[in-house]
Amino acid sequence: MTREDLFEIFGIDDMFHLPEAVMKVLGQPLEERNEVYIRLLERAGHDTSYDWFERVYMSELSNRKDHAQFFTPPAIGELLSKMADNGKGAIHEPAAGTGGLVIKLWENRRKRYLPWEFLPSENMVTCWEISDRSIPLLLLNLSIRGMMGYVYHGDTLENTVKMKYILLNRNDDALGFSEIIRDPEGSMVIQKAAI
Repeated sequence: MTREDLFEIFGIDDMFHLPEAVMKVLGQPLEERNEVYIRLLERAGHDTSYDWFERVYMSELSNRKDHAQFFTPPAIGELLSKMADNGKGAIHEPAAGTGGLVIKLWENRRKRYLPWEFLPSENMVTCWEISDRSIPLLLLNLSIRGMMGYVYHGDTLENTVKMKYILLNRNDDALGFSEIIRDPEGSMVIQKAAI
């Protein structure tokens, strides 16, 4: 994904405005949001195996000084995801950034199954991220891939939370998108519906 692609899709002319533009899209009704998601998927050639924003974000938006934001090189991310993968179960990321490592781990798991056999509810994610600029891109990255779980906008070490988000894939469909639900009270949990 190039910066020009992002400028066109999100209607911006400066990369500094990307997080705000993404958050605006995430707040739209699902039909409108999903139209943007489809455009992003088309621009990425439907390749969801990597973080589309990593290169652009690191070069133009990261806050290395205040938050020590550094991205894991893709080859290291691939290696770490293979080492950490136990095949199924919860995925925890205490410093998620825009989601590169979670995406690698998710993709490694997902490609072992037929699409209808891989269930997001059996591979729940819990991510923490402190950066105001990273949170919108993290939420987009996880929800466009149909992940289920929780994203905490806060500081893992201090255990302080500005906002909790729930990623809900109502159809438990690895090829679908997730809803993003704000949980300011931090009291909601995902429960599997009784059949």
